[in-house]
Amino acid sequence: MKILAHSPGRYPILVVELASDELRTVYYETGYDLGSAKPVTQDWVRDNALGCHSFVEVDPPRTMPPSSLRDFVRRELLEED
Repeated sequence: MKILAHSPGRYPILVVELASDELRTVYYETGYDLGSAKPVTQDWVRDNALGCHSFVEVDPPRTMPPSSLRDFVRRELLEED
């Protein structure tokens, strides 16, 4: 999967692209569980997440397995050891 964007703050929301090219949002509160992910569209990402809610685009997108999402957030977004 690819991480395309993330929300700022203590509990980041990630926008990810699955191998099937589907876009989803995954949440800190669910441990970034794909079963709890919500489908979104490219328009939503552009107009709502990036346009209205100050999400930060990950450029270039980061590719990683779903099991690494929590570690990515902890190390790179929250800067915890």
